[in-house]
Amino acid sequence: MLEMVRASKDEFNRLDGAQGDGDLGVTVELVMEAVHQAAQEHSDIKKWLIESGSLVRRKAPSTMGVLIAFALSAAGRSLQDGALPTTQTFVKIQEVMIDEIMKRGEADVGDRTVLDALVPAFEAYRDAVVTGSSAKLALEFAAEAALKGAEGTRNLTPKTGRASWVGERAVGEIDGGAWFCYMVYHTLRTLP
Repeated sequence: MLEMVRASKDEFNRLDGAQGDGDLGVTVELVMEAVHQAAQEHSDIKKWLIESGSLVRRKAPSTMGVLIAFALSAAGRSLQDGALPTTQTFVKIQEVMIDEIMKRGEADVGDRTVLDALVPAFEAYRDAVVTGSSAKLALEFAAEAALKGAEGTRNLTPKTGRASWVGERAVGEIDGGAWFCYMVYHTLRTLP
């Protein structure tokens, strides 16, 4: 995941620059460095997520970094001690992260944010798991839904945050946060 954000850093910055301050690539690189650091310190999923949130909050204090930090911490707190890395655990993590981002960011699907890719990806993953699909297949569906959601942001006018200041001028480009979300699912589905 860290390799993906480093390889895509300039594209994330470019997309973010069309509607914000152009630092999304820097932010998500710092986020992934923090998440990797926490993974080296904690093998327990709950502790890893909570520590990831704490590290991200300190190392990537931009708007996106803080939203991800709160979402990671909330997801960690929602799990039981010793939670196993199952498909159901990943459903719970995604669901809690979405709720936290919506609450903290005061945003919803259609506002041209990361949620436009994250919510359909989560729904596709959850629905695939419910019908008995493997984790690998569920991630395939999630990545496809995230891509469709991210592509759909080209036609949306930003409604929240700094991006709302540029309004219609952002139309035509993909939202950087939504593209980052797609790239996360795309990377997850390629893992062995």
